[in-house]
Amino acid sequence: MRVSWHAAYSLTPRPSGKRRAALVGALLIGCSFGVVAADANLAERDARNKRLTAERVEAPNRLSPELSAKYNHIVTFGQSLASGAEGWPALSTEPGYDNLMLGEATRSATYSGDRFVPVGGPVFKPLKAVVQRKTDPKELLTEREVAQLEKHAQEEGESVEVGALNLARRLYLEGKGVESDPEHLFVASNAATSGRSIAQLSKVGGTQEYRRVLQAVDQARQAAEAEGGRYVLSAFFWLQGEHDYAEVQGGINDKATYKRMLRQLRKDLNEDTARAIGQARMPAFITYQTDAKSSVVNGSLDIGMAQWELAQQEPNWYLAGPVYPYVDKGVHLSANGYRWFGQMLGKVYHRVVIERRGWLPLSPIGATVEGREILIDFHVPHPPLAFDEPYLGHQARMIENYGFVLTDEKGKVPVESIEAVADTVVRLVVARDLAGAPTIRYASRETGGAGELHDSDPTPADARYEYLPEQGMPPEADIEALVGKPYPLHNWSIAFELQAREGHDRAR
Repeated sequence: MRVSWHAAYSLTPRPSGKRRAALVGALLIGCSFGVVAADANLAERDARNKRLTAERVEAPNRLSPELSAKYNHIVTFGQSLASGAEGWPALSTEPGYDNLMLGEATRSATYSGDRFVPVGGPVFKPLKAVVQRKTDPKELLTEREVAQLEKHAQEEGESVEVGALNLARRLYLEGKGVESDPEHLFVASNAATSGRSIAQLSKVGGTQEYRRVLQAVDQARQAAEAEGGRYVLSAFFWLQGEHDYAEVQGGINDKATYKRMLRQLRKDLNEDTARAIGQARMPAFITYQTDAKSSVVNGSLDIGMAQWELAQQEPNWYLAGPVYPYVDKGVHLSANGYRWFGQMLGKVYHRVVIERRGWLPLSPIGATVEGREILIDFHVPHPPLAFDEPYLGHQARMIENYGFVLTDEKGKVPVESIEAVADTVVRLVVARDLAGAPTIRYASRETGGAGELHDSDPTPADARYEYLPEQGMPPEADIEALVGKPYPLHNWSIAFELQAREGHDRAR
């Protein structure tokens, strides 16, 4: 079993296995946040952090459409992590609740290009995951055909919107205290195209894949009207950025440029869809944070930081969280990884669209430095903070310095210890005097694009991890700590870069 570390601990030596578990137990018994909170400064910081987070997340969301229509459409757009590349075998093969999709797959019968063609025609079908043949996406693969795919075949299968809508629907029905609600339905479509930069997906100067979104919306609206029900475009899920980290084939790897282009893309999407059909409220825009573990060439976190800054600066724009902790096949997630992160998207969709409240991922507020001690304050959706090993590939792995890298005017700074010293505060103690204000990076390429910090969100998942060797899952996907268990849905810290300020008290 993986163990969450809720207490302070030293970096060296770092225990593992049974010894680590035993030490954690001792720490949990002998060291509590109550003891640390005796420090008045830490207690004040912690209280301030919690107030600030509460102000942001409890503020009412009056911008996205209410769930008042019969057909509420959620559209996924982006590149390969949006389209579900390598997401086979399909896991969510049985329709859940009363969710719908346009056609017999959420994706188009065209792998790329400017047309969205619903598989089997533009009619509503029960939502489920399928695997489409890459060379002919209107063809759905059987389980036997999926089992014969090569290890890294790019066939698209389980994609995030299926798991997202299933969890969101369960939370919605539970909140209303009913088993079904046929007058308020969720509809999923996926207009993503693998291997595209933001420039290629944009309205102006792109490769016309932008038009796939408009066609999916128009066809879903027509299908809703044919069924005699009102249609609303409820939200977009945006998963894109690996191509732009790569600095090849049009990638930009520049924060200011990516922010400008994504702002414009969201504006164009809203104007050409919701406004075009007379919808007064803009769809919620819910994104992931692009993983820097393999594609970034110079250590930059620009794309991920652009996504975080936009979520703070733009109305009705939400960053659900990073994708580094979830089981993957390299750059792409595995089928379980897509469904796992899909559940995270569904959790955020429910909060901002159904509950009509704000959302912040686990993310930094700021940091201060005094001597050799650095304190980092965090927005924590569900305190307290904890540490655990994320999955790289199909293995839970310890991350060097738990994902933190410090540099100053002299270069890289050795870290002596890392402690969670309050529900929302992390302390780093460095092993030498600092030269100037240090820069803190978390989950950058230097640590494999991953870290170990997460919160204690108790939200129960709607789906469980599955191991299906008969459908081509490799032996390493047989993870004892996960198989047959609900996906844990705590929130992992976003990747970030920030500079600490002088003084023990956080700058306001």
